[in-house]
Amino acid sequence: MALWAKNKANFSVAFTEDAADQTLLAAIEKELAFTKYQTFSNLCKQALWQFLSVSESASSTDSSERLEQRIAELAVRFAEFERNVSAEELSRLEGLEHHLSQLGAQLDQLQGSVDSKFAQVSFAQVSKVVEPDPIESESVANDTVSDAEVPPRRESDPLLERLSSLLPQDF
Repeated sequence: MALWAKNKANFSVAFTEDAADQTLLAAIEKELAFTKYQTFSNLCKQALWQFLSVSESASSTDSSERLEQRIAELAVRFAEFERNVSAEELSRLEGLEHHLSQLGAQLDQLQGSVDSKFAQVSFAQVSKVVEPDPIESESVANDTVSDAEVPPRRESDPLLERLSSLLPQDF
């Protein structure tokens, strides 16, 4: 900046016939009358110093105050957001727990229904296998047949084979 000041030591200010320029010129003349500046240049320098230092301190103070206020506002909004999110999540969690318990109850009902149907079907199939056909039982009772001459059993059902391990041996 010092280099810029060395190259440009003198500046001139021109005021036009514009209303804004004429108002500014009147304000400058009024200021020169109240305060004894040696030159217009000194007045401009002082005005620039005041403008820059006041605006810097005022803007930095205002900026920091605005920043602190904004941070406080954001903290409040964030706390509200956290409360809302936690309330929503709690509500969702309770809803999921409720649905899970309903599904568990439905699963228990379904399991009971399947077990009862399965027991009925397996009992009917087991009793069918255990009860010999009347024709076969008569022929076996009338004839004395050795174990080697017994006709081969019907093809076994894989489901019954798996269930046989569940049934008691003396059934």
